[in-house]
Amino acid sequence: MKKILIIEDEIDIADNLKAVLEDERYIAYIVHNSFDALNILSKESFDLLILDVWLDNSELDGIGVLKKVREKNSVPIIIISGHGNIDMAVQAIKDGANEFIEKPFTSERLLLSVNRSIELHEIKNENNALKNKNIYNYKFIGNSTSINRIKNLISKVSPTSSRVMIYGDSGTGKDIVAREIHRSSKFRDGPFIAINAALMEPENMEKEFFGSVEGNVNKIGYFESASNGTIFIDEVGEMPLQTQAKILRVLTDKQFTKVGDNEIIDLNCRIICSSINDLEILIDEGSFRKDLFHRLNVVSINLPRLVERLDDIDSLVDYFTDIFNRDNKENIDLKPIIKSKYINYDWPGNVRELRNIIERYIIVGEKYIDEGNINNDEIANQNVISLPLKNARKIFEKNYLQSQINRFDGNISKTAAFIGMERSALHRKLKQLGITEDFKK
Repeated sequence: MKKILIIEDEIDIADNLKAVLEDERYIAYIVHNSFDALNILSKESFDLLILDVWLDNSELDGIGVLKKVREKNSVPIIIISGHGNIDMAVQAIKDGANEFIEKPFTSERLLLSVNRSIELHEIKNENNALKNKNIYNYKFIGNSTSINRIKNLISKVSPTSSRVMIYGDSGTGKDIVAREIHRSSKFRDGPFIAINAALMEPENMEKEFFGSVEGNVNKIGYFESASNGTIFIDEVGEMPLQTQAKILRVLTDKQFTKVGDNEIIDLNCRIICSSINDLEILIDEGSFRKDLFHRLNVVSINLPRLVERLDDIDSLVDYFTDIFNRDNKENIDLKPIIKSKYINYDWPGNVRELRNIIERYIIVGEKYIDEGNINNDEIANQNVISLPLKNARKIFEKNYLQSQINRFDGNISKTAAFIGMERSALHRKLKQLGITEDFKK
């Protein structure tokens, strides 16, 4: 049964509301002032609030209570008032109310709003659950000394609201660490919004972060979408200096406005960032703001390359093998194959490369590894310095292009623009080198 809290200073009206709701098999509670309302909300959860604008003998009026609740809670709220007008209704909706009902109202009108508000909230929660159901697909696996040290740091920083900066090469698991922090934080029931600054168009970056109002079109940005949750900004060092300045102001004021609008929106999310590059080097080069760095780099986590944590190979192989065996209804032990085929390999693509190899092997079999990149290029068993120039160049090009593709999350257009090649020429080069991933155009 759904629980509803009635916040109404007039006893008769509150009792009538309670009776109507209980007739419809809702569980209804009554409080008569803002102090009791905020007190009970700090201890119990409700499926809906019915909140009067005017509350006598209260520190806050209904709008004040609404704003306080919205700082931490997305519960549906219906505002009621005997002195309502259009301006009041508009302001209440802007402040986070789901509906506004002017007194006097019929039982049918009230119940219509109650049922609709609860139903829409449940649909929203279901949609968020569907969007986020796969955010924990992978766990941060390993028991090497370096990984245990990072796990310990994650356990300490997760319950706080501190901003975190995660450093590591492409494929080391920066996004996995960010999700682990979110999962163990007080924001875990909210959304996890992951974005890659390197893939965003610079001219649209502010609209994407802050949202925009253009004519009758009101677009929600990442900061607003991440309300009561976590926003993860991958490759934060790729942001233009102008955008960095505006984000610094948001972090300082804890408020922002949409592009093209003056309405102030409170920042209510945790921010986690990551970077392949050392931001302090970018500061010295003048491409990253020092003041923003100190705002974001409260706690830093440095992820080792896979070659620096080879003790974890067995557990990683077991973990990914279990996942892909289950998905493909197979039962294959890959540890002996991985160890024999990839001995002395330096894993330039890190954990992501290992995961992809295991997934492909389980799908297409040992032929993939036998005819794959390792034996053909002799990366595993030869030192590049000892190879003829032609072979060494091929190995370098392959590793370089694979790293850049990973950096831009498989986006060929972005990769081509960055390295200075035509997209069609890059496609030909990838085919020539045997890089046959499915890429984004």
